[in-house]
Amino acid sequence: MTNINVTTHSIRAEGNHEIPIYLWEPDGMPTAVIQVFHGLGEHSARYARFAETAVAQGYAVCAHDHRGHGPNAEDLGFFAPENSWQLLVTDGHRVSEFLREKFPDRPVVLLGHSMGSYIAQSYAMRFGNELVALILSGSTWPARLQLMIGRLLARFEAWRHGRRGSSALLDKQGFGAFNKKFEPARTELDWLSREHSEVDAYIDDPLCGGPYSTGLWIDLLGGLLAISTNTALRQISTDLPILITGGADDPVGGEKGMRKLADRYLATGHNKLTTKIYPGGRHEMLNETNRDEFTNDLLAWIAASLLRHQA
Repeated sequence: MTNINVTTHSIRAEGNHEIPIYLWEPDGMPTAVIQVFHGLGEHSARYARFAETAVAQGYAVCAHDHRGHGPNAEDLGFFAPENSWQLLVTDGHRVSEFLREKFPDRPVVLLGHSMGSYIAQSYAMRFGNELVALILSGSTWPARLQLMIGRLLARFEAWRHGRRGSSALLDKQGFGAFNKKFEPARTELDWLSREHSEVDAYIDDPLCGGPYSTGLWIDLLGGLLAISTNTALRQISTDLPILITGGADDPVGGEKGMRKLADRYLATGHNKLTTKIYPGGRHEMLNETNRDEFTNDLLAWIAASLLRHQA
């Protein structure tokens, strides 16, 4: 049985920010490193189960808490006073540098979930040459008009409440319709997973589910606008293998949103593209009733991508 070594680290980033890092690794040098960008309103420790399975197959897994997230957040739900989207990207690259120092010459696969998938795309636009594969989980191709309207509303709410203040209106705009498909619902967060215990764990976790500042909404919507053009997607190498995956019933995008995203990548010449959609699955496939199937499929795709990279 493979030993799993779990360590935490902290590295300095721009603006005197300390990035908390969680690292799961086997004894000896791993086959490859899977770097994880977590989603909005959660944190990296939630990826421990996936990491343990990956380590058992010879990988190292590294995840860090984005600014405004996790137990060490200075201001939960607030990224940064300015340039926050670029800071999220450069934080991820700082973690990648840490990984290259620790595991020299080991290939790196980037897995981004939900908001993390958007940051991961921004990352690939700048640093994609350092990756051997990119996984976009729980992602979508957004409607730009809605993004622009939402950002205008967020700026108005920031004027009312301040950039660090929260807005019930923005939270309702962001999540209000997500649970409708699952009504009558057991909780307000049934859209996360069909697995009741996983939904309850999210609800009971004080580091999940917000708060979300008006500044965070402005920056997140601005980041989505920046990546959701054909010109932006063309900045990602067409040689990079990309997996778009998630649950068909995920209200963030679901099958329709993921198909649109895949179509955009194909239209911009990304022919090393795989799309894998799970019927009945909701937003957090790593916490779904068929999470083992999803995890094994992810690791099988990574293994196949590494073989092609080495060929």
